[in-house]
Amino acid sequence: MHSLLHLLISSSFLFGGLLAQTCTNGPYRTEFAPVLTNDRVYIVGGTMDSADVYSLDLSNGLDINCPYWTKRDKVQINSQFGPFMYGVAYPASSGGTSETLYVQAGDGGTDAMTKLVQYNVSGSWRAPPLSGGSPAARAAMSATINSTGTAFYYGGRARQGSDTQYFDDFFTFDTNTASWGWPEITYGWGKAPKRYGHSATLVGDKLFVFGGAVALDSSGKMYADFQSVLVFDTVENTALSMATIGDIPPARFGFSATPAPDGKSIVVFGGLNTSASGFDSSQDVFVLDTCTLSWSKPEVSGDAPVARAGHGAITYGQYMLVMLGYSGILQYQDQKYPNLTNSVGILDMKSWKWVDKISHQDDPSRYDNPGCSFSFPNFPSDTNVYGGDHPLPYDPTVISNPNKPSNGARNKGLAIGFSLLGALLVVFGVWWYMRRQRRKARALNPRWLPGAVTSQQNNNDYPLFVYQDMEGMAASDEKIKRYGEGMRTSTSNTYTASDHAQWQRSLDIDSEQPEDGRAMSRHMDVWERMRDLHGQHSEQAQQQRKTDNTPSFSLI
Repeated sequence: MHSLLHLLISSSFLFGGLLAQTCTNGPYRTEFAPVLTNDRVYIVGGTMDSADVYSLDLSNGLDINCPYWTKRDKVQINSQFGPFMYGVAYPASSGGTSETLYVQAGDGGTDAMTKLVQYNVSGSWRAPPLSGGSPAARAAMSATINSTGTAFYYGGRARQGSDTQYFDDFFTFDTNTASWGWPEITYGWGKAPKRYGHSATLVGDKLFVFGGAVALDSSGKMYADFQSVLVFDTVENTALSMATIGDIPPARFGFSATPAPDGKSIVVFGGLNTSASGFDSSQDVFVLDTCTLSWSKPEVSGDAPVARAGHGAITYGQYMLVMLGYSGILQYQDQKYPNLTNSVGILDMKSWKWVDKISHQDDPSRYDNPGCSFSFPNFPSDTNVYGGDHPLPYDPTVISNPNKPSNGARNKGLAIGFSLLGALLVVFGVWWYMRRQRRKARALNPRWLPGAVTSQQNNNDYPLFVYQDMEGMAASDEKIKRYGEGMRTSTSNTYTASDHAQWQRSLDIDSEQPEDGRAMSRHMDVWERMRDLHGQHSEQAQQQRKTDNTPSFSLI
């Protein structure tokens, strides 16, 4: 019994130790190549200090707060294999079970690595025999492999330390035969300008290229925004540049792009604002519908990972895994360095939510049937045509998009418009109400008689107060002055509810507006009629008491 208990305790400690070992921090890398195979994401390149290859284990899913990173024994740097950045890597065979990766260096590396080498996941490097014409050494190019083992390359720039040179060619590498291929490409409205640092995503049998930097000539570069996409049909070997529509993202560089599980979309995250002088990145997510080349911005919930650039991303089932890169710029003396991050983010591309944990995906490369695909328009019969009908500063070959923005984008615009209109109506309503209240502002009626007959009775013309009849007094004074006879007649009248209603109606058409600190004419008239009213009534009452002893009242 004691032995069994001891065994259980020992096992629990051992199990706990194994669990503790699964939480290992990842490497700090930027401008690397991520490759998904055998339930692991391999990080190839991304530093000039080490040729080590790290991998993120997904066999038990992923918890971003407890990732499981591993690396093989340190690789010795020699004349054949060395660290590099801005290169490419992809599996040596399709199906997601390859034990070998093809790796091509960009900046850094060795001469052998610029031609193409193999890395086995056990930790060994090899320079295999290759056939076909090898491409010129380059960096910041793209390489995307399809389901049959063919990698499609595009663009790039000369490696650091080399003469200034940029590339605009499509070429292939067949992993089944280890051979290079140079297909003859037909361009509808001319060959697009040279480009590097872009993204290239394969959806179906079409390659969609956007972003990056464009070199119109050897004198300089221009950033390409998301207003157009270069589309390459890998089956027909045709290519064109077409304008995009919808909610187009702002121009960015160093972003990530991966295919969505719907089988037709490309999801974009992060990157640098190309118009900013310093580090300016975002956590925004944008989606490109490749059927119509329409952009949209989904409403994403959850805690987004830190904004970054120079990072990598892969599609794992319905999830986009965002990893590594840099989240800022550090300056030491006169030098600037990227502030690297080793964090990972998980985006659910079906519910559009950032999540912390996911389970293992049994078929991580499965995509839905989209039911649509990008359709190439008819090309001009004249093959010498250069320039589209929708040219952009960085690409004069762009043609117009024949599609219309989706109802979602249009409805979003209408919703924003109606919201602004509603807000304006509310503001106008408040202003109109306050203005009306000021116009209808009233001074308290003088000498109000609260004990008078109530308005609930049949006769609503009840008395309110008495006032001086200014017009009658003026007529009496004129008669005395003219004829020198008679006496001043009684000059008080009774102000009734009907009089008050009429007075109120007259206010609505009165052009005079109330102002603080100044009596209005209509109020001054009321008080003028009330002035000395009590004294005059008292004098008349005293004369009347001499004859009939009538009590004196000034209010009724």
